[in-house]
Amino acid sequence: MKESERKKTARKRFSDYCVYVAPDEPPAAHHRILCDALDDVAEGIINRLLVFMPPGSAKSTYASVRFPAYYLGKYPENSIICGSYSYTLSELFGKKCRGLINSEEAQALFPKCRLSEDTKSKGDWETSQGGGYKAVGVDGDVTGRRGNLLLFDDPVKGRKEADSDTVKETAWNWLKADFISRKKLGLPLSIIGIQTRWVEDDIAGRILPDDWDGESGDFVGYDGEIWKVISLQAEAEEGKKDPLNRKPGEYLWPEAVSPNEWKEIKAAQTAGDMRNWAALYQQTPSPEGGTFFKRDWFQFYDELPANLNRYITHDDAVTEESEGEDPDFTEIGDWGVDPDDNIYAVNWWTGQETSDVWVDALLDMVKQSQSFVAVGESGVIRRAVEPHLRKRMQQRKVYTRLEWLPTIGDKFARARNFQALASMGKVRFPRTDWARAVINQLVRFPGTRYDDKVDTCGLIGRAISMTWAPKIPKKVVKLPITAQPTVSDLMQLDKTKKQRANKRI
Repeated sequence: MKESERKKTARKRFSDYCVYVAPDEPPAAHHRILCDALDDVAEGIINRLLVFMPPGSAKSTYASVRFPAYYLGKYPENSIICGSYSYTLSELFGKKCRGLINSEEAQALFPKCRLSEDTKSKGDWETSQGGGYKAVGVDGDVTGRRGNLLLFDDPVKGRKEADSDTVKETAWNWLKADFISRKKLGLPLSIIGIQTRWVEDDIAGRILPDDWDGESGDFVGYDGEIWKVISLQAEAEEGKKDPLNRKPGEYLWPEAVSPNEWKEIKAAQTAGDMRNWAALYQQTPSPEGGTFFKRDWFQFYDELPANLNRYITHDDAVTEESEGEDPDFTEIGDWGVDPDDNIYAVNWWTGQETSDVWVDALLDMVKQSQSFVAVGESGVIRRAVEPHLRKRMQQRKVYTRLEWLPTIGDKFARARNFQALASMGKVRFPRTDWARAVINQLVRFPGTRYDDKVDTCGLIGRAISMTWAPKIPKKVVKLPITAQPTVSDLMQLDKTKKQRANKRI
């Protein structure tokens, strides 16, 4: 191809731009899928894009470094805001993008896109035509800056942070309240997200609908917009449509990573824990077999044994519905426990209704099961729930003992007793749809978007495994039974007490 034709196609298609500016790194098949989608973003055909690819697949090189340079080459008057879990990472993307814009190859394609003479910052710079690039960390201040293109790449650092409810809420609130609100008023806004799927209720999980199954395609997001998703697994799996049309068992990017190398990576990532491989490489936050809970631990029963001790456990929703978000779930479990501590799930209620509804559902279950105790969690939940619950018990004349267990540790600690019982085959479920839903959430924990069922199961594990610290008996000075204490005896006893008191002091 002649030089003039190469330049013409490189200005028109992002994949050809990448070939022109980096001729030694031709795009692989999965890069071309990404490049085509980014072309649609640049042309305004799509304005919402989410990208999920394994580590080392060069997704950030294409989406967070080369594409911003290409985009500003075409539209030097536009502005980009790039966010990541830390300012340092987004600044690094900005530094590389700035260097690419200044390169001889990029200038040959887009000579009008030049950096402003007073631009010196790596993460905050402008073009001579009024556009520019702004790097920001999650929860960082972007006040006063607006963009035509918003790009977030790895908004959560890693597995530990992804498991933190506080970190997840911070990232989500930052995206909604600060980041997305930075669009230029009156102009179209494009958003690109690149991330690792550690948990189901991460930013991507909250954007996409609940029934999203991990596949590529177009989906209606929480904001009513159409989000295009590119989801590529390191290893193609049976039963999942693959954008590259690979057969099950075929690996990604064979030109760069051999099948043997992929197998070594998989062996290292699945050693003792399938979660790393499932989340990082397969874009499925929870493996089918489970991590914290294993699917094959749970037993099934066809007939409920007689003479069971009956318990009710309930995880109560106390937060109100907020705009654009679903309210929390209330989960109520009815359990039977036999003399060998085998646990039978008897019945279940789940819903997002207010306390007027679920309190009556709980009392219905108490009346039906004749449970001797209903176990909930203390603290904020108890203070919000108990007065209304006791009032309805009086009104309906349905009574049971209320037990409130203290909030201990994190969600893993609260589920540990139930995990131990399940691992020994002591948890049994009926063959019902609600039982399958409970097991599915247990197996997907901690990657699941919701964990209310897990909390309800954790309460029964704690309830039947409760122990109390023993009291150390006090030493008592005994007098002979046959003799009455003399004055001397009493004086000696008083002296002994004083000596012990002095030792304690």
